[in-house]
Amino acid sequence: MTRDEREALSQRICHFYLDSSNRSVKTTVNYFTKQNIPPRTIYYVLNKYFKYGTTKDRRRTGRPLKLTTEHIQNLVKSVNNRCGLSQRKMARRFQVHQSTISRNLRRRTAVVIRKRRKAPKMDNKEQENRARKNWKIISPVVERGNNVCGNRYFYSTDPSSAPPNIKFQGKKKFEPKVMIWMACSSKGISDIYVHRSKQAIDQHTYLKECINKRLLAFIERYHNDGNYLFWPDLANAHYAKVVQTRLNEKNVLYVRRQDNPPNVPQARPIEYIWAQLERKIYENNWEAKNVNTLIRRIRQKVKELDRIALQTMIRGTPMKLRAMWRNGLYSVC
Repeated sequence: MTRDEREALSQRICHFYLDSSNRSVKTTVNYFTKQNIPPRTIYYVLNKYFKYGTTKDRRRTGRPLKLTTEHIQNLVKSVNNRCGLSQRKMARRFQVHQSTISRNLRRRTAVVIRKRRKAPKMDNKEQENRARKNWKIISPVVERGNNVCGNRYFYSTDPSSAPPNIKFQGKKKFEPKVMIWMACSSKGISDIYVHRSKQAIDQHTYLKECINKRLLAFIERYHNDGNYLFWPDLANAHYAKVVQTRLNEKNVLYVRRQDNPPNVPQARPIEYIWAQLERKIYENNWEAKNVNTLIRRIRQKVKELDRIALQTMIRGTPMKLRAMWRNGLYSVC
């Protein structure tokens, strides 16, 4: 029975009750029962009329909304024309699940998640003015973590009103490099070394800053029992002759170059650590004005890493390696 049919039946029953039965419920029920209408339906229609004074279908309450209209308005204000946002953090703010935030943004608002377009990064105002004058374009001057997933998209109800630094991702042709070195094990994490250079680190710097100052002190503090294995990556500086000579002098157990497998990031916990650190550094679309600011940010965010989780993950590395040996390289994630 459709809604129109229900309302028509309710109207017939109530009109008969008011006009023909002298307001007798029993007479009304007997009359419509002879027309093969269930008594339960007749009583339900009359009770609804007595209670609400109408024969029309009332609006169903249904499942209560988890986010009220006021919540939706606050949500739109907090995401509109912004990037680097996390729906999980927004969900914790409103005490709902992440899928609730995603569903309400999609169904109850005009906010659309759009991908940021790439544009050249200008080093100074003069370049930007020259680009405006000659090509009639505006390119943002920002330094951000463009590899972080949350920074690749922006939320907006109207993309034409979004600022250029939100719609575009600035990128230089040759980005300045900041390299980080850190030793991790199931017992702790070493002090980090941040190297600023446009080129890869050389063997002498690696030997002085990483091996002598940090790795040997880290081994002496946490692994003086000799129960460890140092696993560097395949960078040339890591297997330079002076570096290998120093490691052999100190009886450091390390993976030989011929035994070090290439291209297996799924087996190396340090790759996961770098990804977590990058996400923390550039969360909420944070931008670095210069290299010194970036280095301070790196040192601050390293202290915020979950040490227990990282040590537990490193403790499980031997099991991953055995699983890869038995079942293949792609048997672990």
